[in-house]
Amino acid sequence: MRASRRPSPTGGSATLPMAIVKRVVYVVPLLIGVVSLTFVLLQLAPGDIVSASVGDYPASEEYLAERRAALGLDKPVVLQYLQYLGSVFQGDLGYSFANRQEVLPLVLERLGATLLLVVTATAIAVTIGIPAGLLAATTRRRALDNGVNVLALIGFSIPAFWLAQMALLAFALSLGWFPTQGMTTIGVRGGTLASVLDVASHLVLPACVVAVPETALIARITRSTAKGVLDSGYILTAVSKGLAHREIVRRHVMRNSLLPTVTVLGYTFGTLVGGSILVETVFGWPGMGSLLYQAILNRDTSVVLGTVVVVAVLTLLVNVITDIVYGIVDPRIREATSL
Repeated sequence: MRASRRPSPTGGSATLPMAIVKRVVYVVPLLIGVVSLTFVLLQLAPGDIVSASVGDYPASEEYLAERRAALGLDKPVVLQYLQYLGSVFQGDLGYSFANRQEVLPLVLERLGATLLLVVTATAIAVTIGIPAGLLAATTRRRALDNGVNVLALIGFSIPAFWLAQMALLAFALSLGWFPTQGMTTIGVRGGTLASVLDVASHLVLPACVVAVPETALIARITRSTAKGVLDSGYILTAVSKGLAHREIVRRHVMRNSLLPTVTVLGYTFGTLVGGSILVETVFGWPGMGSLLYQAILNRDTSVVLGTVVVVAVLTLLVNVITDIVYGIVDPRIREATSL
């Protein structure tokens, strides 16, 4: 009799490195697509860095043509695109003539402030959104469930730019509870602790504004997932065995409701970074958002493309890590996606 083949005790973990390689390979065409689309949109926009630098001052066509030739803007668009794409994959994001320095160090210099804002906003969203979603799903009070749904809908619908202005007017200018602009106070004294508290006081308002739509999204997804878990067969079995409602929520509903939330956090990273652009502009937060805003005004194409490339790379890497972690945690996903 032929012996039956036993399943691998690792649950398919032998194929995990190859699956990770596949996920990383998928990043390359997506990155090319993002760079290509951004490049085309910038080419379709009127004006360029030469006309933006001249401004309202009169300049001859000969001077403008000379400046464009010096910057390589007189070359065919296809050639400019191919040259830039090749430079990107060599780690060269170009040169910012408006800031007079290389683009990559300029963007990375602002990256830390943006990540601090996004990570803080995510922490706030998780801390509020998951309990709110679980409470709405497991409560026996219909009014409480409806209230969480309405608040989540409002939070998801409010424009971040408007909410940032209202928060600035109410809590910074009118009440004076928080600073109005920037990330630090000039001349702050008191050592490391005083500096940390100073940054935290500047961080509260922009982080809360960025966190509002993310909190609403997490609350709605957690509620929907928890509702589905409560209707599953093993929950009915636990109820029939006499397990307390609080214990069912803690041991079964909470654990099985967190996986989709983790996925959402990974996939909305780019949305958070993008949503922070206008918020950073309102609060004067020195991150990539304010840098991108100024680059758009100055028609500094290299900085615009460089910022988009860095955000795209970070977003794609976070998505890949999320897929891998999700596949490791949930064996069903691992088998379906070869993770």
